[in-house]
Parts: sequence; structure tokens; C-alpha cells
Amino acid sequence: MGYNVEIISIGNELLIGKTINTNAAWLARKLTFLGFNVKRITTVGDLIDEIVSALRESISRRPRIIITTGGLGPTFDDKTSEALAEALNRPWVVNNEALELVRKKYESMGLKLTQHRVKMAKMPKNAKPLPNPVGTAPGIMVREKGIIIISLPGVPKEMKAIFEEHVEPYLRKVRPNMYFCERIVKVKGIPESSLAPIIDKVMKKTSRVYVKSHPKGSEGELPAIELHIVSSDTVPEKAERNIEEAIETLLKLIRENFQKFQIE
Repeated sequence: MGYNVEIISIGNELLIGKTINTNAAWLARKLTFLGFNVKRITTVGDLIDEIVSALRESISRRPRIIITTGGLGPTFDDKTSEALAEALNRPWVVNNEALELVRKKYESMGLKLTQHRVKMAKMPKNAKPLPNPVGTAPGIMVREKGIIIISLPGVPKEMKAIFEEHVEPYLRKVRPNMYFCERIVKVKGIPESSLAPIIDKVMKKTSRVYVKSHPKGSEGELPAIELHIVSSDTVPEKAERNIEEAIETLLKLIRENFQKFQIE
């Protein structure tokens, strides 16, 4: 099982291009910095069968963590909690703790519970609700065969709030003993194809370092490449030292092979 994580993003708006999937990108970076390996990001629409299929496929791969975003609201197309119950072959029931959270939210706004609002308190049996500090729909945490499945709302501010307040503290307790660090080096005046063999040499020479190049220039301008250099180690000082060695080697090779360039 290791420390693998899969993310499942749910929502028709993601599939048709109406909404950019910033949630997945934000979660992936958070999880990576916590030391987990994000192995797969899947996007599906609001059909319950599609969500169930994605969940069961993910469970079959046995990651340590599965995180879903989207589909926890009160409307007819919010199907995630129901799909999660079906995927786990559990009853979809009103969670009393979640119901109290929802009730208090609406009472604070002077509103009564309705059938649609109660729906946000329905979860797979034996799930744990995650309080929503900025919205109404609680998140969901449930264990299945050693896998932790976490469902978060799709509204970014709600997703981030629940993750940072309730999910991240838990993940810090179960994460690997790994320190992750990164640096950015910007190189202008050298084409990416010319930097490629230098990047290969840097990664071969320096252990536990990964260098990814990202072209940033526009047509007609000088080539502009952003180098994203990352390293991880159980000892923070080693990870930092790996980064510094990689940058030193990179700059040395650039100076030896090119005359005109800019480093930022």
C-alpha cells in the first residue's frame, strides 16, 4: 500500500471545461509536501454509476488514501456521498453527528432544515463527518480495508478549509518520515532542447533530485525555461544539500557549455 494517494474530481463542469480543476492541483501539491505519492488524478461527471466505478477502481489499486472533491451539496446532481455508500456496499444513512452540524449551520442563518439540507448529512454507515468551517456540507472520512477515503466539497474555499483544519492534521500523523523541498531556477537564452542533456547529467550526479523544465517564453522572444528542482529525504539537511548540489552542478554545466544566458 505504501504512501500512495489517488484524487477523484467529480463534476460535469470540470469535464466540459467550464471550471478549471484547481482543487486537484492544490491537493496534489499539499499531499506531495506531506510526503505522499500522488499516483493518479481522475475526473468524472455527476452520474452515480461513473462515481461508483471510479471509486471501486481506485480501491482495487489499494492506495493508502483516496480523496474526492465535489458532489456533497443539496442539489439533485450532488451524488458523491450516495455513490460512496454504494461503492463500499454500505447503507446510505443520516449521520446524527453530521445532521447536528448541518442543523447548527442553518439555525445560525435563521433557516430550518429541509429534505434537501438533511441530504448533506447522509453518509455511508460508520463514516465520520468533517466539520465545514466556511460552508454547510460536511466532509466525509471513512475507512475501508485499510484505505482512508476522504470526500470534500467542490467549492475551493470549503475544500481547503476542511482539508487544512481536519484532514491535514490527520495526514501529518500517518505520513511517511520524509522531508520535501524545492527550488526554482529561471534560465533565459537557452532552448529547452539544449538544456535537456544538462538536466540529465544533474539528475544522474545528484541523488534523490528531480529536475523538471517548463518553457515560459513566447514566440519571438528569447527562450525562457523555468527549472523546478525537487528533492526529498528522511533527513531535512540531506534534502536541502541535494538541492544545493544540484543547482551548483547545473550552473557549472551551463557556464561550461553556453556563453550567452541569464539566470534568475
